[in-house]
Amino acid sequence: MPEPQDQPFPTTQPEGLPDGGAASGLDQPQKRMQEADQVLDLVRDLSRAFHRARSLEARACRLRVPAYSLLALVHAAGREGLTVSEAASRLGVRPQALSSLVNELTQKGLLIRRVDETDGRARRLRATSRGAQRLESAAQVRERLLNEILAQIPSPSVAKLVLDRLELALSRAHQ
Repeated sequence: MPEPQDQPFPTTQPEGLPDGGAASGLDQPQKRMQEADQVLDLVRDLSRAFHRARSLEARACRLRVPAYSLLALVHAAGREGLTVSEAASRLGVRPQALSSLVNELTQKGLLIRRVDETDGRARRLRATSRGAQRLESAAQVRERLLNEILAQIPSPSVAKLVLDRLELALSRAHQ
């Protein structure tokens, strides 16, 4: 059986959306390209909305978005934390770019930077209890966001499938 990402996604027209078929004067390939272009526009809008939501979470923690993103990522990694390289990779930046953020969060007592026990050259980051407490401020903002998502999306698993497919398509397009 093919992998889920290799199976075609159902192409039926959802209720309430304009058909755009023969009445629009577009043939099927043109119509599909137009629809794909509309999907890209929605992805851009979704990205902007995500950044606004992230900004609200960061503001609730009294942090700038990059510092909040790093602290949340390290905290989510648990007691083991992450190396600077791992954090940089997950955030999509170079390790050198995290230096000032790590210093900022360390000086505020929200993050600990230690020599990695298995690789003396690497530095491991862990959230402090104070950092975890600071992140709790964003939990209410995030809970409101999750509740709104659940109210708007009847099936989060279908939405996840669609977004996974979009991520795969964008990744493949840039290879």
